[in-house]
Amino acid sequence: MRIVRTSLTFIFIFVLGFAPLSFAQDTSPSEQVFDLGDVLVLEKSGDVNQATTTNIISIEDIEQTGASSAAEALEYVTGIDIAVHPKTGPALKMRGFDQEDIKILIDGVPAHVAYDGSLDLGQIPVDSIAKIEVTKGASSVLYGANTMGGIINIVTKKGAREPVTKVTTSFGENNTRNVIFNHGGAKGKFNYWVSYSFRDSDGWDVSDDFDPANSVSGIGTEYNEDGGTRDLSYYTYKTLNTKIGYEYDNNSKLYLSFDYHENERGCPGFDNRYWAFDEWNQWHLNLVGEHDVTDKITVKARVFYVDHEDTLEDVSWDADHTTSKKWFEQSSYDDYSVGGDFQTYINLTEKNLLKVGATYIRDHHQSQDYLDADSLSVVNFGDPVGYAPEETYEADTYSLAVEDELMLLKDKLTLIGGISYDVNSPKQAHDQPVPDDIDSFNPQVGVVYQASDSLKLHASVAKKTRFPKLKELYSEMAGGNADLNPQKTIAYELGVTKRFNRNLSLSSAVFYNDLEDKITREKVSGDWAYVNKGEATLKGIEAQIDYITDFDLKIGAGYTYLSSRDKADASSPEKDAEYTPEHKLTLDVRYVFDFGLSAALQCIYTGEQIEYDDSDNKVTLDNFTVVNARFAQNLPFFKRVSPELFVEIENLLDENYEEGNGPAPGRNLLVGLSVRF
Repeated sequence: MRIVRTSLTFIFIFVLGFAPLSFAQDTSPSEQVFDLGDVLVLEKSGDVNQATTTNIISIEDIEQTGASSAAEALEYVTGIDIAVHPKTGPALKMRGFDQEDIKILIDGVPAHVAYDGSLDLGQIPVDSIAKIEVTKGASSVLYGANTMGGIINIVTKKGAREPVTKVTTSFGENNTRNVIFNHGGAKGKFNYWVSYSFRDSDGWDVSDDFDPANSVSGIGTEYNEDGGTRDLSYYTYKTLNTKIGYEYDNNSKLYLSFDYHENERGCPGFDNRYWAFDEWNQWHLNLVGEHDVTDKITVKARVFYVDHEDTLEDVSWDADHTTSKKWFEQSSYDDYSVGGDFQTYINLTEKNLLKVGATYIRDHHQSQDYLDADSLSVVNFGDPVGYAPEETYEADTYSLAVEDELMLLKDKLTLIGGISYDVNSPKQAHDQPVPDDIDSFNPQVGVVYQASDSLKLHASVAKKTRFPKLKELYSEMAGGNADLNPQKTIAYELGVTKRFNRNLSLSSAVFYNDLEDKITREKVSGDWAYVNKGEATLKGIEAQIDYITDFDLKIGAGYTYLSSRDKADASSPEKDAEYTPEHKLTLDVRYVFDFGLSAALQCIYTGEQIEYDDSDNKVTLDNFTVVNARFAQNLPFFKRVSPELFVEIENLLDENYEEGNGPAPGRNLLVGLSVRF
């Protein structure tokens, strides 16, 4: 580590003394955004997303924060908290809702694992991402079912009129190395995009302040961490993203995209478990088109296929740990999701926009475990040694939706009303009876008032539903319960956006969610099982202020207050929800010097969190502050080529902290060079 830090010092002495000669002209970021990757038709989406809080993470945001994955890019959004989970990767919460309650899309395609609805956002690199849209509360009914906690749509890049190529390489400690290639362009009415990335590391170090003798996560605990490089934190990620588009004119567009991930990684120890993904492969195929039938009618359609395969190995004895039993020798998933959506937009009048949509998805899960005589599964469930019986689960989910927007008061007031009819239809349940269909009507209303050019108010209320996942319904090992009801919430929001002048703006929202039939996992008669556990209230405040000084220093500050309380039934006392900080603050400072050096500093303060031990005793996790920094210097040598040397430092202060899953990463340094031409 000392050698790397010394090298970086000399690099910056060189960088700060290097004056630029000329800069290559970058392709406009707006031209690279794949607009058909949005679920709604951008030109005719109306004001529906303005009736609730929507955050956009741009290419500039991603680059300036030094984010390498979608999870890291989302960390700075108000209302979002991300903690690292050893098995599932980054555990995302939005306004207190778990990731299972949030619909995550890539270019409008539900990109989840069919079994449990999860997506490891840490394995989705930012290299081909053009923007990330985060919609909270009363999102449009056209997004389909299972949007209770909100929407996150990752929109990728497309080729622009001017061809652009960018090559990036970087390295860090523990043999960390990254190679990224991006290229896009256009030929007549066709455009294309290709992106490839390779990321490899032996793992990340915990903080130098971590004490291996501590009683929470040190040696002899369920994490058995001894400091230095955290056990099983290694990874190798390979990603390919391609896209070809045909734009006949501004009224007709058709795109085919392909996204492929071939990954492997370890799962840092937790709960005396030491696992590793020998493979984590996922690919998406997406065909989407948009056409203006007339000047008043627009249609959009999409079909997609998502394939996921992974193999999880129990490496407990291989890692020479003290656990006495393996859960399994090997567990393999073979999942796919197939579906599509169709939307029609009709301008009934200049002031009235009607939208009709339908979505469909089939989730298919197939799994098989290989067990030996020492596997816990053999002991607990009586499975035979060798390959356990193959399990297959399958369900269809579809939605029909209607939404209308009416503009009044000289276009200052917009009224929005919508309703969806959502259905979950189980098809296969392995050796269990197939449950009946579940359906739900989900209405919502919203209002947007543009009081002036600088002041906007919004309000919304919506009923949202989340159907049980295949895992929650059927998994014998996890405690599946085929009698589960869907989760339901009534989401309320009031918000304001105010621009005081060209330099200062403020946005704030107050939200409240009344959640019923919450699905949770707990012990029932000594065995783990999924149950509908009563009620929960999620309420809070979000605020974001952005300021640009007269000398172009950009400052952004965000604050989230969140109260998340659960109770088992109407007569039970409320208790704090686990791993949900009450207070979170973010600070983002950016500046570009005249000589081509850009500097960015991000600070995240996360307040105290609560967890419960096996005896349901409350344990408080300390608050912590993480500071990240990025410096980049343009080093132009030719008129059309602009190299950029950069340094990224995560956890600059080497904060030692935990969020319920063992020690988090300490200071990490990365140095690299990118060339755009």
